[in-house]
Amino acid sequence: MKPTPKFAIVVSIALVLLLVGAVAFNTLAADKALKLKVKWKPVNYVLDNPPPDPWIAEIYFAPLRDLNEIDTSTLLLEGIYTPSGTPYLLSGTPPRLAVPFDGADVLRALLSNAPHMAPGEYRILLTITGNLKTEYGATPFSGDGGINLVVPDVSPP
Repeated sequence: MKPTPKFAIVVSIALVLLLVGAVAFNTLAADKALKLKVKWKPVNYVLDNPPPDPWIAEIYFAPLRDLNEIDTSTLLLEGIYTPSGTPYLLSGTPPRLAVPFDGADVLRALLSNAPHMAPGEYRILLTITGNLKTEYGATPFSGDGGINLVVPDVSPP
């Protein structure tokens, strides 16, 4: 039995509608993970100096979102290190949350992400992750910010 032109048109329309529906569903069900911006203070570090303690990560959402929605107990640096103190709000534009981390922890994270230790300056990205509070959906978020690691040239003895 040979399909009629009407049948072919109906099947084609049905397939197009199915494809459009699948695309629309995937768009609506897309991951709504939030993006965090991270600025480190200080942003520059010379390897032969003691690390700052605390080392502050200033974080904010892009696009902007209320920072009071963050469950600060879920904040982690590189998925391992917890803040060394209580995060606090900073005024300004954009408003930021200052998250203190132990300087030795940040240094360990820097060194574990450094490509090598030859003399020079390296921009090392460190990732901070966390979740919103339960009443805001416990949505995960993440973002990274760079620290300029300066490895000085050491003269031979």
